[in-house]
Amino acid sequence: MKKQKSFIFDFNRCTGCGACIVGCATENYGRQTRNWREVYTFNETHHPALPLFNLSMACNHCVEAACKKGCPALAYTKDAETGAVVHHADRCMGCTYCTWACPYDAPRYDRGGGVIEKCDFCVERLREGEAPACVCACPTNALRLGDFGGDDETRRVPGFTEAGLRPAVEFIPLRERGEVPEATAPPSGESVTALFESSRLIPGPKITLRAEWPLLLFTTVAYLLVAWLTAMLPYPLAVNPYVFLGAGAVAMGATAAHLGRKLRFFRAIFNLKGSWLSREILFFSLFLGLGGAYLLFFPGVPGLGRAAAAIGFVSLFSIDRVYQVAMRVGPLNFHSAHTLLNGLYLTGILTGSGVIFGLTGGMKCFLYTYRKILFKRTGRKVRPLISLLRVGLGFLLPLGFFLLNFENMADYYAYAILGVILGELIDRIEYYDELDIVTPRKQMLLDMEEMFDQK
Repeated sequence: MKKQKSFIFDFNRCTGCGACIVGCATENYGRQTRNWREVYTFNETHHPALPLFNLSMACNHCVEAACKKGCPALAYTKDAETGAVVHHADRCMGCTYCTWACPYDAPRYDRGGGVIEKCDFCVERLREGEAPACVCACPTNALRLGDFGGDDETRRVPGFTEAGLRPAVEFIPLRERGEVPEATAPPSGESVTALFESSRLIPGPKITLRAEWPLLLFTTVAYLLVAWLTAMLPYPLAVNPYVFLGAGAVAMGATAAHLGRKLRFFRAIFNLKGSWLSREILFFSLFLGLGGAYLLFFPGVPGLGRAAAAIGFVSLFSIDRVYQVAMRVGPLNFHSAHTLLNGLYLTGILTGSGVIFGLTGGMKCFLYTYRKILFKRTGRKVRPLISLLRVGLGFLLPLGFFLLNFENMADYYAYAILGVILGELIDRIEYYDELDIVTPRKQMLLDMEEMFDQK
């Protein structure tokens, strides 16, 4: 590849006029349904204790582009001549996973077309030796075109998340005590405090349970089926093959219904090399196929059942890896509602294995409690009643059956299993509610709050 091109942005020159946005929209008229470039203002209420500046952002055409790596449909390519990360709408299936993976909010979902759209660096202009339209439209020369130097040092500027993707953008930082040109007058001094407090409100999450319920259905059914098949391997007739395959088909159908371009679902496994989403779909499909074959045609071949179960747990691991881009909890970014843990825990209760039940249950209980304590310390929602219900149903109820071990309680063992399933469902719902995507606007507000608190 030839020299990677990059943007150069000078904080000292940007007035926030929005000419770059207009230039981009004009150049790409008819191709974009949403702005591909945005201008974010740090300290837009002009609080005197904080610096005031603007940040113009679009796709940074990263060397290690997360959108390209994570896309299961191979809808992204990197132009060899310019380094531009280009999205191909004719390959896109509208899964929106790239909007999760990119911390710069560059891929934008077109709901009408059911596909992604984004800045392409005006790649045709670059090939002709011209600068991108946004650069040409900037009246103050705050946005320029340059050659990427391959600098891997952390670019710690407010509103810009350093995620190790090697973004092709160079920042010229604010001069000390420099005055930034402004296109608007500041508000009156009396209203600054009230405006500042309201401006510190963190925007809502990009991922919501209401929008992603098909994914909740798929991931829940996945670990239930894996645990069910694994626990019943010695007794294959205990698993109705038609219920097993039907539930799996419903789960797969829910993920397909979630796509913007449903007829392109077959592209979901095109990027096995780089995308955990592709691996998730492949491994779960193999699990269903092998599990169905074992139950329907080869119940006397236990090796086939064990292979299906092993692949099932690999699919659960892949599911958990898909969500790593949207999860920020400790320790080690590990969550009590991870499907791999859920599958093992449910297997333990179904088989009556105290070792599996104890180890996975203890780990899950620790992670759940740790997270709730962390949320309380940081001011996030704890939901005490829901938490107590989750702990009571998912941990204490089945633990009581294991400890008491009364023979006359065998008929009630199903209640312990039901308690685990309900407890895990509560945790999984909370999991989706806690998923969060970093965006420039959110990063800027977090940085502003941190800076203000240090004053």
